[in-house]
This record gives sequence, C-alpha cells and structure tokens, in this order.
Amino acid sequence: MEKSGSSDWVNRVVRKYVGADCSVTQGSVWLAVRPDGVVLPEHGWKLHVSSRAADFPELVERLLPLLAAEGCSFKLACSQRALHALNDGHTAPASVGKAFTIYPDPRRVREFGLRLAEELRGHQGPRILSDRRVLAKSPVYYRYGSFTARRGSHASGAPATKIIGPAGEEFDTLAGLSYQQPSWVEDPFSDAGADAGRDRDATLLDGRYRLVVGIREAAQGNTYRAIDERRGGRRVVVKQARALVAEAAGHNDSRVRLRNERRVLGVLDGVAGVPRFIDHFQYGDDEFLITSDCGPLTLAEDVRRNGPYMPGTGTQGRGLERLAKELARILVAVHERGVVMRDLSSTNVVIGDDGGAGIIDFGLSFHEGLHLPGWTPGYAPARQRRDEPPRDTDDLFALGMTLLFAASNLQPVSVGDDPELPRLRALQTISRYHAPSGTMSAIADLLGDEERARAAVRRIASGDSGRPALLSLPSAPVVTAELAAEVTDNLVGDLLGQLDKVLQAAKDTQAAHDVSVYTGSAGIGLELLRHRQRPAVESTVRELAAFTARVASRMSLRPALFSGVTGVDMFLTEAAGSGMSVAGWHGRSLPPPEWSGETFDLNDGTAGVGMGHLYFHRVHGDPADLEVARSCARAVLSQQPLGPLPLPGEADVTAGRAHGLAGVVELLVSLAGETGDAWAREAAADRVRALAERTRNLIDQAKDPSAEPLIVSWCRGLPGLGQTLLHAGMVLDDESLVGLAREAADACVARIPLLSSLGQCCGAAGVGDYLLNLAAVEQSERYRDAAFDLATHVLLRSGGPLSHPRWFAPTDTADRSLSWAKGLAGILAFFRRLSDGGPGCLPVFRH
Repeated sequence: MEKSGSSDWVNRVVRKYVGADCSVTQGSVWLAVRPDGVVLPEHGWKLHVSSRAADFPELVERLLPLLAAEGCSFKLACSQRALHALNDGHTAPASVGKAFTIYPDPRRVREFGLRLAEELRGHQGPRILSDRRVLAKSPVYYRYGSFTARRGSHASGAPATKIIGPAGEEFDTLAGLSYQQPSWVEDPFSDAGADAGRDRDATLLDGRYRLVVGIREAAQGNTYRAIDERRGGRRVVVKQARALVAEAAGHNDSRVRLRNERRVLGVLDGVAGVPRFIDHFQYGDDEFLITSDCGPLTLAEDVRRNGPYMPGTGTQGRGLERLAKELARILVAVHERGVVMRDLSSTNVVIGDDGGAGIIDFGLSFHEGLHLPGWTPGYAPARQRRDEPPRDTDDLFALGMTLLFAASNLQPVSVGDDPELPRLRALQTISRYHAPSGTMSAIADLLGDEERARAAVRRIASGDSGRPALLSLPSAPVVTAELAAEVTDNLVGDLLGQLDKVLQAAKDTQAAHDVSVYTGSAGIGLELLRHRQRPAVESTVRELAAFTARVASRMSLRPALFSGVTGVDMFLTEAAGSGMSVAGWHGRSLPPPEWSGETFDLNDGTAGVGMGHLYFHRVHGDPADLEVARSCARAVLSQQPLGPLPLPGEADVTAGRAHGLAGVVELLVSLAGETGDAWAREAAADRVRALAERTRNLIDQAKDPSAEPLIVSWCRGLPGLGQTLLHAGMVLDDESLVGLAREAADACVARIPLLSSLGQCCGAAGVGDYLLNLAAVEQSERYRDAAFDLATHVLLRSGGPLSHPRWFAPTDTADRSLSWAKGLAGILAFFRRLSDGGPGCLPVFRH
C-alpha cells in the first residue's frame, strides 16, 4: 500500500485534482504546479499555508480542490519527509512551516487569502517568520516577493533575488526570520483583524521582563537578554520555544525541550556555573524560560574575539588550564546530581565578566530515566548519535572536543556519515599540532575509553592534568606529490559526479542562476578545463559552458570579474580556446560606453573589469580591450586615500585584494607589465608604498593568536596582499617588495594550524595557492614544503579516506559546495597544483 508521506503519493494526489491542463514539476523539496496559459507576474503577493508534517496529508486533501478550482500556480512540499526537514528549524530556517506556496491572481489576493484562512482555520502549523498571518488561529500567511526571479547580485558577488519598484526601487525578496515589505505596496490584509498575525515579539514579556538585546535568532525560538523589572533590574536570559517547530515525534517540539530544561535546572539548583531557574510561562502559543545570566559571551564568541586559550598558562587568567578545571568541576557536580548534560559544545559554554566559565542549555539532558533525543554534530560521541542510553562519559567526550576547540579555534570535523570521524580527526590534530603533555594529554584521555575519560576529568577538576596520555595517538597523514595526485583524481571524479546540482538545478534555487566565477558555473568550469584530458571531462565542460551561456543570456549581468559578465566571458573564452563551440555566446562583451563601475575593487568593480580585459587583449590582441583596461586603470586612480590602519587583530578590508587597494595595485602593475605605460608604472609604484605599509602592519598583527582568521585570507589578508606585492616586485624590479611577500607567506605558514575555512577566498586553498606561486617564482622548496604541510591540514579537516576526501568541513551554504571561492573546485585546484606544479585555474592572474 502506498504511504501517504511519500513523494509518489503527493504527486498522484496532485495530478488527480489538477488534471491534464497543468504542468507538474517534481524537485527534491518542492512539487510545482502551473496551469497552462497562466503567466505569472514578476512579483506580487504570495500566500503560504503552514502545516505540521504529521498533518500534511490531511492538508493536501483539503487544499488541493480549492487551488484547482482557483486555477492559480502553486507549489507544495513533495513529501512529508521534505516538510519535516523544512520544519526542523535548521535545514532552511526561513522556510519553516511553508507546506504550500500559492501565487494567486493579483486581483484576488485579498478575497482568496481570506477564503483560505477561513476554510483552514484551526489547522495547526508552525509560525512562518518571514510572513504575516491573514487571520488569527489560521495557518494562512502572506508576504510580497518574487514570482519569476530577477537575478542580480549582492556587493559580495553572491546572487540575490531582486525586484524593481515603479520608481526603480530595489527590494531583495530573500525570505528571512522577520517580515519585510517593499515601500511601494500596501498591505492587502491590514484591516482584516489579524493582530495576532503580526507575530512581533513583545518588548515586555509577562508584564515583567523587558527585552534588552537579542542573543540568538533561530526558527525554534529566539534568545534575549532582559531586565527583570520586579527584582530591581537584575539581568536575566529569556529563552523562547516556538510552537510546533523541530518536532521529533508527535508533539515533541521545541517547547518540550524547554520544559525538560526547566526540570533539569530544578535538579541542579545551587550548582555553581549552571544558570538558576527563575520563571517559565506561556505567551501566545510559545513558551518562555527565564534564567539567570551566566555571562556575556559563548566560548565560540570568546575564541573568535580573543583568540584560542593557550595551554601552559596555569589556572589563573585566560588560559586553557583554568577553563578546563572550571568546566570539569561543573560536570562533576552535574553528574553527582544524576544528570547527564548531553549537549556540551562551544556554543553552550559561556564566559562571565570575570573570565569564569559556565554551562547552559540543558534541554536534551538526562535525569531519572528521561531524556530527549538529539546531539550537536562533532561534539557528541558516536554512541549518542546512535541514541544509546546516556552515560556520563558522553559529556566527557564533549568536554574534550570543547577544550580542543578552545585551544585551536577549530570546530570538530563532523562532515560525512562516519560517527567515529570527529574523534579520529581530533586525536590526529592533537598528534600533529600539540605536545602530548599537560591539559592536551588530558583532552586526549577524555576522548579515550570510559575508564581513562573518568580518570581524566577527576584530574582536571582537581587541577592536576599534567600526566602524559597513555593513549596512543593516531598519526596525521603525510602528503606527498603522489598522494596529492591521487586526491586530485578522486576530487575530479567527485566534482563531475555532483555537477547535476548545477546543470539540473531547480529554477527556484541559487545554483540555477549562478554563473559567476566566485560561486557559480564559470569558476567550476575554469578548473575543469585544466583536467580535460580525463575521460568525460570535456563533454561535461561543454555542457557547463552551454549552461553558463544560456543562463547569462537571460540575465542582466553587470561588468565584473568575479560576480559578473567579465568573468563569465573569461570562462567561455577559455572553453572556446580549447576547441569548444559554445552555442548562444557571441564572444566577450565590452562595457557599454556609459558604464562606470560602482566600486573600484577587483571582485565586483573597476579593477576587476580592467584585469579581465587585459586578459582578453592577451588572447585576442583587440585594441578595444586594451583601451578598456587603460580606462579602468585611470578610473581607479581617483580612489580616495586609505583610511586609518585597522585595529589590532583585524583584517584590512581597505587594503585587501578582493575589495581594497591590493586589487587596484594589481591592475596598475599588470597594465604596466603588459604595456610598459610609464604613467601606469608610476601610479603602481606610488600606491604600492601604501600597500607595503599595510602589509607590514598585518604581518605584525598576525603574530597575535587572537587576530581574526581573515588576516590570512586571499580576499582580505596576507595571501592576497603578498601575491600583489610579489607581482609588483617583479614588474617594478624591487627586491624589497619580494622580501615583504616572503614575510607575508611566513606569517601565513605560522597560522596554518588555526585555519578553519578551506576554500580559495577565505581559507586554506587560497593560502596554498599563494605558497605555490611564491615557490615557483623563488624556485623554493621551503614554500613548496609548506604547501604540502597545509595539504595535511586540509585532509585533517575532511571526511572519507585520506586519498579520497569525500567531504570537507563545511564553510558555506550547500549551493556553494562546488564553487571556486569556497568549495570543491577551489580545493581541487590546490591539490592539482601540488601534484603537477601547474598554474592556478584563473587565467587572469597568470603573469
């Protein structure tokens, strides 16, 4: 018998009601229906109907006849499983509850919306945070948004869905966790009496707690700091649990976890370092828990702001030993009360004003035979992921992972489907980067067997963590050119196997419209062109080029190297130069005469366009391209002087390669090297002095462990600045600039153990690319060896066999998982260059 929750069932029921005169398109999440002859406007008021996953079959049967009679386009979750994932609050927070999305006739929005709201009154579903409710106690919501997307891009180059108002106003329609409405439209339901549907969190809860500042915004419920006005203005924390979100079984939703936390906090009353229970009440459909405030920062925030906790500093001040002792003491006391916390992590440890540590969030905790399912990936042991009965050692494992994060600023490696992987990678990281003594020894023991872990927590709590670990640590991999070649071959296969995410992407996803170098198909294609000798690569690149040309032809792409048409033309030019014919592409396009870049930068502005047309001139020799490059170079000379030096520890946005001075200097240096133009050479020499000053400042800043990670990023930090200085030193014949480029590389090498991101733009692959460039120019084994060491670090942040890393620690959205900037294509480029010494995949930077 067919299950009502299957996608086949939903498809069958839809077709039964809508008939043959509608197109039905099945995707991985949505099933879309469009009646023949219906032409959707570009944007307008859309309706959403919310539902619990358990009640979805009933809603489908009730709603489909109404939609079929109305004759409008709509989409619905393709299965109960898909809706359950949407409603979990993590997969797509802004889509929680959106069982149906309806695109009504603009003339019937109010009438049809009110009718649906009346018909479905009483049907239960989570609140849709991006929308307003039509009527109280009804699951029908509304918001203004795009019907047929007009694709543009943010300043960062990331595609965005834009709509244009009657006077040219732009409005980004991407749904968030609060309601937004264009300025030029009027709310069609403003007088419908849906005051409860405005869904605004009150600033004074229960007549007592005045909200001061938000701590965390989430679909499951927000967390705030507040003032208790009845108790002399004492500081409290307010935790909200929204109804029907993240249901685990039946009505086991966020509210049940809040109730369990209240129960456990009662048991733990008086334990130092644990929040004190103050109040618990219902407000509307949601529930709120009030506790004492244990501190202003989570451990994750504290490490991001102040850097890792250093071992060897003793139990006074901000050191790893003090943090470990305080957390161990709290856990020992918690366990003595018969509680297993079950959710210790870097976000559930708070640091007080005095530097002391506390533990928060006991919603999953075990006591007297009762606990709720769940875990934090990477911090929970494999047995907890398998939902085995809770043990105290589950918390001890999580303590080890939390302390290792505090010491390294590296979150556990939780990619892939191997529940033992986080432990293995943690022990390999300790083996690679940390001496097996002191607190690090105890951390290794916490990740060992139960007897060793219990002995370790007692030692740490007593302040005696100096005994060397008995645990034999697994060794980190040693990357050779042969291993790099094997990794490269496997990554090419993975990239080819996953390209359907781009080529067959659903129309309402970012991937279907992103043809940029930075995050889209052009960047992926440029790397695959370096592998076209492999079977199946050339045919796939042909498909990718055709896709890129087709999508670009229907979009209004502005001139830009990483986010616009300049970069798209670069990929298609390289493809054509490899003998591929690209249908629908008529060669690179010149900026229109009236064009003026909105910014001067390399990624999205004038400098990048100039670099792109220097490349086109090298390929085709067309003087028009050289004139564009010169025009761009003259334009960037009007850039305002740099602002003050950044504060200690901060990356230098104004000097960075992606959006700052280094990108401008790169254009001037490249033009001078290409043409010998004296004015370009003089301008480059003038501006490179300021760039050198900024670089020296960043090198000094990078010596501080608390410096932000982007200080060693391609986009804003030393790898990008160093690459520009290296090129400038060669063109301007200035050895001091080359020497400074070496110093920048040395600073990057020193921070390899702290690199959490892995991509080209903001992470390890971008650092590796720079090291390989420097090694090639200098003929230096030193920097090549450093690049191999960095490859070891990348493998330590991956899942799967070392020769075939199938997953990399996530750094960005799923839509970008294949990209050059932050995904697989950029990581592949680094391993390819390690194995064969070839050039980077972006031809615009091949000097």
